[in-house]
Amino acid sequence: MRSVYGKKFDKAVRVLRKRCPLPVPVSIRTRKTLKCRESGHDLYGQCIAYVSRRNRIKSFTIEIVRGLPFDTAMDTLLHEWAHAVDQIDNGADDDMHPHRKSWGEAYAKVWRAYIDEED
Repeated sequence: MRSVYGKKFDKAVRVLRKRCPLPVPVSIRTRKTLKCRESGHDLYGQCIAYVSRRNRIKSFTIEIVRGLPFDTAMDTLLHEWAHAVDQIDNGADDDMHPHRKSWGEAYAKVWRAYIDEED
């Protein structure tokens, strides 16, 4: 199904699925608004991990706010995909420190996959 952000965004999702694949299903949805549970601040996106009773990740949902400028939506997609990559590679992140060093490395990896496809 085509996203509200159009063909270029959809292509980026296909590129991520191919070049930064995850071993569990990932759904991408748009929402009217998103708020941080702890602070109540507005968010552009979030990555939700669904975990089994054995504490294994079963799937992810990436949510992105509708109506963002295209470049912001793309950056948000890459940012949230990096959270999924990091959690698969390094375990669940601490809600208080979701942007740990390993996340930064995953973010760079995701950006490289996206940029390489743009050439």
